[in-house]
Amino acid sequence: MKFQYVAKDSNGKSVSGLFESESSVAVRQRLRSQGLFALSIESADQASHSSLGRLFKRQPNWAAAGMQVSFPLPAMKHSSRIKPSDLVVVLSQLSIMCQSGDDLAEALNTVANQCQASSLKSVLNAVYQEVSQGTKFSAALAKHPKVFNESLVAALAAGESSGKIVEVLERTTKMMRNDQYMRSTVLSMLMYPAVLCSITMSVIFSMLFFVLPQFASVFSDMGKPVPPLTSVLLSLGTNLRSNWIAIVILAGLALGATWTVRTHPKVRRAWDFGILNFVLIKNSARALITGRIFRLLGTMLESGVPLLESVRLCRNSTRNLFFRQMFDQVEQDLLKGEGMSQSLVSAKFLPPGAAHMISTGERSGKLPQVLQTVGEYFESDGERRLRTLIKMLEPAIIVGLGGIVGVVVLSIILPLLDVTTASS
Repeated sequence: MKFQYVAKDSNGKSVSGLFESESSVAVRQRLRSQGLFALSIESADQASHSSLGRLFKRQPNWAAAGMQVSFPLPAMKHSSRIKPSDLVVVLSQLSIMCQSGDDLAEALNTVANQCQASSLKSVLNAVYQEVSQGTKFSAALAKHPKVFNESLVAALAAGESSGKIVEVLERTTKMMRNDQYMRSTVLSMLMYPAVLCSITMSVIFSMLFFVLPQFASVFSDMGKPVPPLTSVLLSLGTNLRSNWIAIVILAGLALGATWTVRTHPKVRRAWDFGILNFVLIKNSARALITGRIFRLLGTMLESGVPLLESVRLCRNSTRNLFFRQMFDQVEQDLLKGEGMSQSLVSAKFLPPGAAHMISTGERSGKLPQVLQTVGEYFESDGERRLRTLIKMLEPAIIVGLGGIVGVVVLSIILPLLDVTTASS
């Protein structure tokens, strides 16, 4: 069967022709292999009928008249923040459609029309317009840096250059899905202790603020001295009720000061050092950060991004200052013609064996595969360590918070029991 197509090349030039193939999907795949974006594909018979129909329609030929008519798109304003989960869903749909044989521009149009998030929908429509006009997919994504990060754009640009855009899109989408899964897993593990602490502290605060001051007059009418602990808690509850406005203001100022100084280099460095070296969390934190960074680096190398560019993008993707310094040193070694191993060995915060495995990958010429394998291993190991730590901390948190509540309750009940016993 013969198919007539209209497509655009990477320079935006329209191309039309005739292919003989068994289906339109095969025609799309053939055009894509030649670096063309299909705008329309229809059978030769259908195309001839369409041409006959157009003969009976009087339409002004603006191009023949030497006139250029353009309809500029309005500037987009993203009214709401785009969720990473929505972006992962969209890219997954796009990857599946491209693997099924759909043209990239057509797949973009379909995904944009089906997108439920309004902000992301407007971005996808803008990307589709750019791609339809012949702009490269990666270049169109690069115009929206707040939505598509540098790593994704660089990987897709390398895939376009190598003609493996579909494979790279699948690989990067899988990486983003894994990142999203890891974040949701860690948050779900931390949710129970956080909720437990919040509820318990709310109960304690309510007892000190509302309940305990009500017993102050009761204890004063007893005519007996109250225990020291009860006296301390009574004073604390009275002060809370009398000075709650000042306490709220001071708490707000403290939060504001913390938020302001969080980006100070010394504060940031101390925070990052604590995350990597605090006894309880250092093993899980080191494994999780190392796993994510190495898996990202391996994915980019596998996608065709040059090693030096991959190292720079991985450095920009992490917030931990110590990992950023490590990648700075790796970059300097690469510029000198050396490998990555020496800088990784000197980084004492990497999990044991990580640098040695990367060194083996360099010597064997399988660095991308080894980096991905090592990254997946340490991410799983970090998740396992964090899960074990939380399981160990949950009973301790319950006992500790229960003890605090028990002390507050006993400070109220014991004086009443002493009075009751004395009167009987």
